Amino acid sequence: MMQLLKFELYKIFNQKMVYITFLFLLLFSTGFTFDSSTQAERDLYKEWEGPLPEAKVELAEKENARLNEIIDKRVEEGKEGQILTDTEILRSGIYEQIAFIKGSERQLKETYKTLDQENKYNSELGKSMIQKVDLSYFSYNKGPSEMIDYASFYSVLLTGCMLLIGLSATYTQEYSSGVDHYILSSRKGKETLLTSKIIASLIYAAVVVLVWEIFNLVWNGIKYGFEGWSTPIQHMFKYYFSPYSFTMLEFHLVQLCLHLFAAFAFAMLIILVSSLCKNSLLSFFINAVIFAVPFFVVETMNFPSWLEDMFSFSFIYIMKVEFLFDHFKTINVWGAPLLYPIVGLLWVIIISTVILLVTNKVIKNKEVTV
Repeated sequence: MMQLLKFELYKIFNQKMVYITFLFLLLFSTGFTFDSSTQAERDLYKEWEGPLPEAKVELAEKENARLNEIIDKRVEEGKEGQILTDTEILRSGIYEQIAFIKGSERQLKETYKTLDQENKYNSELGKSMIQKVDLSYFSYNKGPSEMIDYASFYSVLLTGCMLLIGLSATYTQEYSSGVDHYILSSRKGKETLLTSKIIASLIYAAVVVLVWEIFNLVWNGIKYGFEGWSTPIQHMFKYYFSPYSFTMLEFHLVQLCLHLFAAFAFAMLIILVSSLCKNSLLSFFINAVIFAVPFFVVETMNFPSWLEDMFSFSFIYIMKVEFLFDHFKTINVWGAPLLYPIVGLLWVIIISTVILLVTNKVIKNKEVTV
């Protein structure tokens, strides 16, 4: 078993196209640019770091109003080019960020009132979650924000492409090389090979996720720094309405776990499709369609919301994770609310189990063909 696993890992990691594609995608994810924050920017944020009492919020509003007056005055004087200095622009960004945080705080309070008035099946859950959210802490968090964004966008492309390229030929290689005459000749051989292929594919998926995460941390850490992980996720635009009381560090860890589970499920699906196909290109195409079609359905077509929600619980969107946490969303299970993240996790577990059972049955019933 161990020797067979090593051989399966060797076949996966010995593909030159895996490394070429991964390197290209990592370079593509950089945007071929190197924008970075300055020490001056971080120092300005340090002046405002910490809790946000009303006095500090009022000060930010006054300072922002003063900057607006400066802009108006300089425009009236006919000043050309950049109206504000670099430092003034940075300070303006800080004041806007503070206003944004207070806006999110007000929005959550409005959501709480709405839930209290509606008194639906999920109202109590929503209210209890909102009560735990604390947005009072402010600090510079560009690094964590960029890392979370990277894991919501580029990581999906990286994981999806690497699984398709690395695993689509998992079984088709055996058919094309004639090895299937040996591996399909006994029940024990079939089961042992399937187990080794599944374990190898899961290891490969984990390595892919680990490598792009290391790149993500190093690349964005060098550009924007590592401070700010303790700030709430509501400080990011995408999670303005989120009722989850996560810091950016907590959310990123959850994000990685869900992404990895979805990657495992997709890897097993690729093995299933590969076991049914005798052509590697066909296996690649079918898996690529399964992975990508939900994105085009949700993003480009005008379907009813319930149908879009169904497509959202697909591999690509669960890897993306974002839609699970951006709003308070639940499904009604016999009168009890089940949060979308839990639904997503349960769905991944269920679909993985089904794929595993189907693949096992397919392989057991496989016969050698000439």
